[in-house]
Amino acid sequence: MRSSAFLLAGALLAQQPFPPGGPLRPDWNVLYGHMEFAHAQNMFPSYLRALAEQERQHRSNALAALSTPAEIREYQREMRTRLRAALGDFPPRTPLNPQTTGILPRDGYIVEKLIFESRPRYYVTANVYVPRKGSPPYPAVLAPVGHWGMGKSFVEYQRLGMYLARRGYIVLIYDVPGQGERRQYFDPILNRSLIDPGGSHWHVTLEHGYAGAQAILTGGNYASYLVWDGIRALDYLEQRPDVDKQRLACTGTSGGGLQAELLSAVDERIKISIPVCYGGCNPDNPTRPGLSFTDIDALIAPRPLLMIEATGDPRASVIAKQERHQEVAHLYGKSGYPEKSRYIIVDGPHGYVTGMYQAAYSWMNRWFFGTDVPQHTLAETLSPTEPAETLNATASGEITMSLGGETVFTLNRAHAARLAAERANNNDLAARIQTAIALDPSPRPLRPRTLESTDQGSFVLEKLIYYTEPEIYIPAVLLRPKKHGKLPAAVFVAEEGKATPALLENYLKPMAEAGFLVLSIDPRGMGETDPEAPRSSRPTDFKKFVHDSESGFFYDSLRAGKTVAGMRTRDILGAVDYLAARPEVDPSRIAAIGDGMGGLLVLYAAALDKRITAAAATGTLISYASIAASEIYTHRFGAFGPAFLRDFDLPDLATLIAPRTLLLHNAVDARHRVLDTETVRQAYPSASITQGAAAKQIAARYTTLFPR
Repeated sequence: MRSSAFLLAGALLAQQPFPPGGPLRPDWNVLYGHMEFAHAQNMFPSYLRALAEQERQHRSNALAALSTPAEIREYQREMRTRLRAALGDFPPRTPLNPQTTGILPRDGYIVEKLIFESRPRYYVTANVYVPRKGSPPYPAVLAPVGHWGMGKSFVEYQRLGMYLARRGYIVLIYDVPGQGERRQYFDPILNRSLIDPGGSHWHVTLEHGYAGAQAILTGGNYASYLVWDGIRALDYLEQRPDVDKQRLACTGTSGGGLQAELLSAVDERIKISIPVCYGGCNPDNPTRPGLSFTDIDALIAPRPLLMIEATGDPRASVIAKQERHQEVAHLYGKSGYPEKSRYIIVDGPHGYVTGMYQAAYSWMNRWFFGTDVPQHTLAETLSPTEPAETLNATASGEITMSLGGETVFTLNRAHAARLAAERANNNDLAARIQTAIALDPSPRPLRPRTLESTDQGSFVLEKLIYYTEPEIYIPAVLLRPKKHGKLPAAVFVAEEGKATPALLENYLKPMAEAGFLVLSIDPRGMGETDPEAPRSSRPTDFKKFVHDSESGFFYDSLRAGKTVAGMRTRDILGAVDYLAARPEVDPSRIAAIGDGMGGLLVLYAAALDKRITAAAATGTLISYASIAASEIYTHRFGAFGPAFLRDFDLPDLATLIAPRTLLLHNAVDARHRVLDTETVRQAYPSASITQGAAAKQIAARYTTLFPR
């Protein structure tokens, strides 16, 4: 049997047409087998990392150049303005309407179960640990919880509250949205967060990422919701008669450590800041070009700042944070307060453990009372902690079930509706869109190079690359009909990559056979340069959706002052450059066609470049407004960008394309459901629309984009 198999394999191989010299490569992949492109899937991430490093070095140099208190104050004024701009507009202060829903007397302290409204009907659940000894007013500590799903009942936070309350501090520990009693996507039937099929404690990052992308579309971010909750929690503490308003501190770990940094930078009522194992998920991070986390930490100066790390955190991260602290310590020194900033590493896991409580307590006592705590008084026997149900401020343990009210999604949906009503008409629309997507107008290097050419019968297949940045190359396949004269041409962009079998059979080959010169491309980070290729256009679960490479591109681009949509649009315009320069192409008949996210990118390209004389999109999102209006959506973050809905929406692109031909087929809603024709026609009155069309119908329409 084995020898027969070898004979059969040899016979089959003998029938295959091997090209002379070189390896036999896949028909529709461009980069495989070429050693210079061996790291193609790392091209876009490397490009973004290089931009991040340039920005980091620029910010470090700016900090190092500050040498006088006056320069530092001016720098802080500018950074505070940038931070407020990055966070977006805060709402007006409204009544907190605090309710104490229960009291738990304990040894040396009591726990108050609290609910307050940081915005109207936007409820914050909290526990207040109050000393039973000493005399008020007490110093107070605000403690935002990190990314633990149990929120304020997380054991290490309970122990922090007990430890400090027994030593004379009021401690307010509150649930941030997406955790504890404030799950934003809680489903009572599944009894878990709807977007976390596993039901893990780390659903917090999924909720932040999912709602955060919608918030970025309207000009805010998730961090702005978190920071405002913290500001209102400070307002609550100031209203309490047993709180010493001049002695307010803030500490938290992990994502709560990040919140401690942000709140301390924004609100100077915080007199002492103690971020622990600080860091957070991407949507909690408001840094942008010209505003790094070092800049944010520097806004705390010269107030006392203790930064605590753990040996259980990744070594590289601990070292990077130590270097960051050294830059901040430079400002403390130049301001004349070198003793008010300190960085320590505690032996232990990522979290908030005993050695950290002790260090935080010692640091606060030094600066609030001018005393150093004797070492032997710091130790304490660990007390039993409470189950979450005991600490819940609501009867059900879920705000949405007990009180209803607003969520980040509903607040952002209302914001999107206001923006739609306020958005200007089409004055300077093209310029506004180009600015919003951060489209780089500089000349593209191009430098096209054909890597391989083969005869496919009715057309010649060319595999090529071209460059849209010195570091960014775009793989493409060109289907060139065997016809004479000037040919119509089309750029094709498919969300799942230029070489998917359905794309080839349903669209590319029929168009080439109909006489179109077709250039199918993979914009950066898609197709062959996608780090996770092959991938489906719709994720199989929300964890992949929120934490995949496309999400990373989205946030890394924001921090570089760019957008994924803008950079990929540039790649499409590079394809138009290439086609317009080909001698067999009729430059008055260049179309751009896209599928899924590719269709959305095509709309951008056609709106901003009149060399594209016809455009078509299949299975493409109808509008960004539909994302903001839908609690659940399935479109990847790479299509989004900061404050897009403040300046435009996708139907505005059609306004710029008119009166050129625009075909829309099977336009979809926020959940990728094909819409009815009338709904699409109302949004795109100037387009030719087909809903519920099969691939053959769509392909037939593509071949008639231009009159013969």
